[in-house]
Amino acid sequence: MILKIIIFFIALGWIFSSLVRYFLNSKLKKFADQVQQAQREEARKKNKPRDGNVNVDFVPDKGKKGSSGNISGGDYIDYEEIKD
Repeated sequence: MILKIIIFFIALGWIFSSLVRYFLNSKLKKFADQVQQAQREEARKKNKPRDGNVNVDFVPDKGKKGSSGNISGGDYIDYEEIKD
């Protein structure tokens, strides 16, 4: 009889701890998702240019060659300015 009561309380404790662990994990996951969303919103607001200004933080490497190859300056095209 006592053995059944002990087994019952052990099973009840295991079930209770499993349920608590499940609910805590789901709440922590929701909290972590909210924190990540808030961080993304903050980063988006921080990187947004103000007053129409555009900030360029990327400087290409000089060692890499783009589609222009070895062109240093291009061809000079002579033109005439026509005034109305």
